[in-house]
Amino acid sequence: MSVSNLAVLDTNVLVYAADESSEFYEASRTLRDREDIGLAITPQILMEFYAIITDPRRVTSPRSAEEARGELVKYVHSPHIVTLHPSADVLMRVLSLLETYPQVTRQTIFDLFIVATMLGNGVNRIYTFNDQDFSLFAEIEVWRP
Repeated sequence: MSVSNLAVLDTNVLVYAADESSEFYEASRTLRDREDIGLAITPQILMEFYAIITDPRRVTSPRSAEEARGELVKYVHSPHIVTLHPSADVLMRVLSLLETYPQVTRQTIFDLFIVATMLGNGVNRIYTFNDQDFSLFAEIEVWRP
């Protein structure tokens, strides 16, 4: 599969775009709302987003389940943000990436799964404020919003 012109929005970009008190709010919201570039999310990123914005230990103003569901609906139905689904070979990609990056352990496996999903869809760029989480993976480009 050829490399797409899409770039994935990492979970933290979505969280900051939903939090007006964040120092990254403007940059995140501006990026998320751009229609002149190809943007994408994954189901995993949406689940992480939901978990974070409803957790009072993670955010100062947690959303109710109904509000958070409404945010998911907006992303799923966004005309300018594509949802990338894991390809049928995603687990084989995970195993291959784990062989290449044996230092991946604990929670880092979830970032690796995002990378495997991206690569299975021909996408090699991600926007994130946690560049250190993804800079390990030579197969992708990491961009800060």
